[in-house]
Amino acid sequence: MSEGFEKFVDLENRIYRIIEVYKATRAQKETLEKECQKLKSQVEQLSLENERMKRDLSDAGKERQLVKGKIETLLERLEQFNLAADI
Repeated sequence: MSEGFEKFVDLENRIYRIIEVYKATRAQKETLEKECQKLKSQVEQLSLENERMKRDLSDAGKERQLVKGKIETLLERLEQFNLAADI
């Protein structure tokens, strides 16, 4: 083989390797883009769940305060009843 032909074959092989690397890189990019979209969706779902849980926690805190107030009122009435019974 002539030196010129060998250079051409070498160049051809390099081009084929570049094409294969490009194909692999493009496939990897597509896979990563799909994974990224999936993760974005999961983040959105978790964000919505987090907001719901914050509302639930706030509602539970309000309910706790209401129950605490009612118990304090009942205890005050019981104390008044005990004081009246002692007289």
